[in-house]
Amino acid sequence: MERCFLKETAYKIVVTALAAVDSENKFEAIFDQYFAPIPGPVLIPAANVIGGAAKIALAKPELSDKIAGELLKVEKARYQTAECRNVALGYTIKSFDQFFDQITDKEPVIKLIKKQLKNTRNATRKKAEKFLKKWQKS
Repeated sequence: MERCFLKETAYKIVVTALAAVDSENKFEAIFDQYFAPIPGPVLIPAANVIGGAAKIALAKPELSDKIAGELLKVEKARYQTAECRNVALGYTIKSFDQFFDQITDKEPVIKLIKKQLKNTRNATRKKAEKFLKKWQKS
């Protein structure tokens, strides 16, 4: 099981890196498979995907809205613990921060992040505060 998990993690990291040079748009064919870990139940694969999402959005701006839709699923995700979900929400805020200007419908993102101002995890709360301070000016 551990070997399979490491293999899947390596696959996600490689796919993320290859998105920048995907001139034949092959990523689109595996889009759903790539983002499948986000709803849970395991945090680490989801976190790898969440972290890679911004890199893919920056490499493929035309997918930014679709990627944002996938990241918004973190709010209802079910991981092993509530704290795992809080960690994932922190990663999500960090990811959104990198490509927020490319998202067409920003309101659902802002709404999700405003909710994190009451997150029980201090690091996630601080990421939300920083994000809102930066982006609500624009």
